[in-house]
Amino acid sequence: MALHHYIVEKHKIYQYSKFKPDHIFDVQVDDMSFKLTFMDYGLGRNIIQRIEGRREPETIAMVRALARKGSNVLTLGCCYGYFTNIISKCVGENGRVVSIEGTPSFYRVLRKNIELNQLRNVHDYNFFITSKADQVYFYPEETHPYDLIKRLEDQSNVPRENNTAVPAGKLSSFLENIQFSPDCIFMDIEGFEADVFEDFSAGYLKNHRPTIVFEIHNMYYKPPRDLNFILNILRQNNYYHRRVAGNLVCFPE
Repeated sequence: MALHHYIVEKHKIYQYSKFKPDHIFDVQVDDMSFKLTFMDYGLGRNIIQRIEGRREPETIAMVRALARKGSNVLTLGCCYGYFTNIISKCVGENGRVVSIEGTPSFYRVLRKNIELNQLRNVHDYNFFITSKADQVYFYPEETHPYDLIKRLEDQSNVPRENNTAVPAGKLSSFLENIQFSPDCIFMDIEGFEADVFEDFSAGYLKNHRPTIVFEIHNMYYKPPRDLNFILNILRQNNYYHRRVAGNLVCFPE
């Protein structure tokens, strides 16, 4: 079965390789339909799952259960805008969505897909969530955040010629600046959720009680700021949690 799955995936990648960059795909997720382009990104397995509406079904179920009509939703690490489109449809015209993406090349695709679908209830920002800097620098060739993450760990986040500066900082300050109080927060930010919870532990979670869903990234947690560090902050602020696949769903008591 594993070999069969591998062959099917390889065949799909071959089929999708025939599409030119900037192609616009019609995507169907359950009863929701929208358009996506991936611009000049290669159409690999993860992107094909989005095109075919089968990316992370557990996360889609959580989004549809928690993002109610008229609610305010914050989504961090939006990548190409797949979940932004789904959340936009869930909250409806009276809801509000704030979508944050830190990587400039991802943000360019995200913004294109927001415009493509005329998502008037979505406000998008190119902002990097971290407690380690107030500005980060991406090199022109970088299409993902992982090299930057290493530079932040090595304290070598310095500008160089032709790079792109992205504003960075703590999430609580950012939300205060844009005057947005989310009812629900969805995070997929490659370990920087530890920064968010440390930031939120200084009073945000006592004054605001959002439901929080985040993808667990054990490989990026550095002791003592590991998953137990996050769980202790949740307990101290009277939150309880449930694991769903690779995610933690955190509810205020």
